[in-house]
Amino acid sequence: MGLSLVQSNTFNMRWWVLILLLPLHLSAQEIYNDCAIIQPQSYQVDYEADKIYYWSISHGDIISASSNTITVQWPDSAGDYLISVYTTRFGCDGDTSEYQVSISPCPHATLFFPSSFTPNGDGINEQYNVGGRSVDDIEYIAIYNRWGQRIFEANTNTPWDGKDSPIGVYTINVFIKNNRFVRPITLVR
Repeated sequence: MGLSLVQSNTFNMRWWVLILLLPLHLSAQEIYNDCAIIQPQSYQVDYEADKIYYWSISHGDIISASSNTITVQWPDSAGDYLISVYTTRFGCDGDTSEYQVSISPCPHATLFFPSSFTPNGDGINEQYNVGGRSVDDIEYIAIYNRWGQRIFEANTNTPWDGKDSPIGVYTINVFIKNNRFVRPITLVR
């Protein structure tokens, strides 16, 4: 708990003001990354029955708040977010406390590789697409047939239509942030 003492000598009157700052008791971690969805987190300050608590957050959603406790769903994107609480007591402003939560960018690629696709002309699942948060960072894609011949390549996340390719299993190679991902693809008609 922060404690501050202020002295004043106004009009030969001496008075002391005691300022108590509410520390946030963190019941969750304070640094996250955006690799996955962050679960709701709870925060709490010391409770006093005659105080009214006012919570705010800079981004995200307040899942629940009850006097001195709050549960927050932080955004799943990188950034610094602020949680703050202030109190009033008998209609007068009281204590204030703030806390910063940092969400850092995911240190590794997050990609989704579908296992198959069906380019059969029915308008459903016609192209093979790599998905996930890191698709904009893809530097190179190559698709190989079962004999190791490269049949498709692109320098970005470009969908493969499988045109003129027979039914079978293919291999996709994706390069992103100096990492190589290799997965099988099944082409079904």
